[in-house]
Amino acid sequence: MNKLLSLYRRLEAWVEGDAPAAPAHSAPPPPPAPAQAGPAPLRTLARRFNAPHSRMGRLTFHLMSVMACVVFSLVMLYTVSELPLFGEPTNPTDNELSARYIEQGMKEVGAANLVTNMILVYRGFDTYGESCVLFLAATCVIMLLGTDQNNTTAKDLRIRAEDAQIEREERSVILQGVVRFIMPLAMMFGLYILFNGHLSPGGGFAGGSVLGGTLILCDNAFGAQQVQRFFNETIYRFVKIGALVLYAALICYTIFAGANGLPSVFGPGTAGRILSAGITMPINVAVGLEVACTMYSFYAFFSKGEL
Repeated sequence: MNKLLSLYRRLEAWVEGDAPAAPAHSAPPPPPAPAQAGPAPLRTLARRFNAPHSRMGRLTFHLMSVMACVVFSLVMLYTVSELPLFGEPTNPTDNELSARYIEQGMKEVGAANLVTNMILVYRGFDTYGESCVLFLAATCVIMLLGTDQNNTTAKDLRIRAEDAQIEREERSVILQGVVRFIMPLAMMFGLYILFNGHLSPGGGFAGGSVLGGTLILCDNAFGAQQVQRFFNETIYRFVKIGALVLYAALICYTIFAGANGLPSVFGPGTAGRILSAGITMPINVAVGLEVACTMYSFYAFFSKGEL
């Protein structure tokens, strides 16, 4: 029993980021330094609930976390229970919202692709939130897996140099020849999907996936050094942040103008033309660049720890 308790304490200390707990047979640690002077009740309360340095503080923190999860789960279950059952004859097959998208979408937005009208304009703020999720996900990966002079030792640098040398020696000439032929076509196809998402199936997420996959394919065939010649860390940050800022500016302007009944400078244009649908095409481009940067950053930082 004592061994299990000791293992649990070590695991808890490791999760909390503290030093490993001392074995049961060792001498007890020295008492902590006294806190600053203050009212006795406040000092007692601070010592009691100062997580993660007190047992009561940790217990309180864990109980609050469990309660928050339980409350959130109950709210979600209640919401799902109030939804209409699938296949019920009384379910609405068409409502005012979807009818507005279908009947007025081309006139109000100008995009021939009605799905694009809905995703990028009618509920564009929600799609902007999805772009923010991609941005935050890539940022977290960089923070956790990025390597620099502060978290890299000489041994790590030597191992990385050896791995890079092995990769250079084992690169396939056949793969390089195929990528030289495919890469320009894939880039053009990805840009085509971005710039025609308001006219045909496609758009930012699909086109960005093609562009990101092309960068990963180039890295596999020729190495990260070749990709860095036209897509280094500076360009990555400029493109990723610039795309998100552009999307935010466009969608905020559209919401402000629509909510106040002001005419927008981005008119719907003539449906079916490349320069139409107002802000739809620039938003598609911004989303596509965000997706491409996120895909390649995931691949680069998970495999090498840098772009």
